[in-house]
Amino acid sequence: MFLLFVRTERGEAVISLDQLSNAIHAAGFDAFAIMPATPLEKYLPVLEEAQAEKRYPAFAHPDLKKRINPQALQPSAQSVISLAVAYYTGDAGPTPPLHGTISRSAWGRDYHKVLDERMDKVVHFLKEHCGANKCTKAVDTSFLVDRALAIEGGLGYPGSNCAVYVPPFGSWVFLGEILVDVDLSPTKKEGQDGWSCPIECDACIRACPTQALIAPGKIKPQRCLSYLTQTSSFPEELREKLGTRLWGCDTCQQACPINRQVEPVSDPDFKPFVGPHVPLLSLLNMDKNEFAESFSQTSVAWRGKNILQRNACIVLGNQGNPEALDILEKTAHNHPSLAVQEAALWAITKIKRKQTNPH
Repeated sequence: MFLLFVRTERGEAVISLDQLSNAIHAAGFDAFAIMPATPLEKYLPVLEEAQAEKRYPAFAHPDLKKRINPQALQPSAQSVISLAVAYYTGDAGPTPPLHGTISRSAWGRDYHKVLDERMDKVVHFLKEHCGANKCTKAVDTSFLVDRALAIEGGLGYPGSNCAVYVPPFGSWVFLGEILVDVDLSPTKKEGQDGWSCPIECDACIRACPTQALIAPGKIKPQRCLSYLTQTSSFPEELREKLGTRLWGCDTCQQACPINRQVEPVSDPDFKPFVGPHVPLLSLLNMDKNEFAESFSQTSVAWRGKNILQRNACIVLGNQGNPEALDILEKTAHNHPSLAVQEAALWAITKIKRKQTNPH
């Protein structure tokens, strides 16, 4: 039995790793790893290179040293527990006419809320059985680099598509971490580097519709469709590449041979709550209350109604179905958002051009 040595202000306690593992799995997590809450110095050059090459995301915290230091978030932190939840619940199937497809990560309940609730159970265990006083939860919501912590802790390894792969779930995982003010024994095995993909493959890079993936582990977020479906502006030169994607993009993950072998999970929180295909004409007719009723439980809701309706216009333009013209005309003239109006006019032009020249 592997023993977990826990050093606290009240002295040293010993519990089995099985006890902690059981508590984490009972809370609803599929995998975890423990590492000291020390700065991830070897990740700093990666972030610096991204900044120098103008690949650093606009929404990310600008202080790179802060991003790699868990104690910048919780000064008393001694250990980091990286956590993963698998969310691959099956394939979406073909997109019906006048519908847009939502990325698999947003089918079910908002993963931020789901992981946060499950983390509460782990925190309770840490305080009850490990002598913890202060615990800080993070689910894609802090300045810390979740993927770097997961990789360094041995939870998974980085793929060429910039996602973290957690066997046997592939990169279909949500990541989060708990910072805790007790010294937990690290779980990373000796010699487990975890900084390279186990296969030499560029399938994800070749599959990227906009060439956002420029090399293994390197991405230009400004060209990433998943990123662009959440931003306030969508470059015209990339709109046709969006295809039928209403929110997010799973292309690089779907192209991965490892991910294609992953077995679906049956987690009820990630079964489709809305979608995976959304009727676009009714979406364009929604007011704020109707949008909230339909999407408030999902991670789609955080960017609001206008962004999704802007995306809907682009998708309708790409589909070229003349049945969408009436609602697009109304949207172009009456929608309160100038960005949505512009996208509707773009779509109208696309559809009418296709009618004139179907080939």
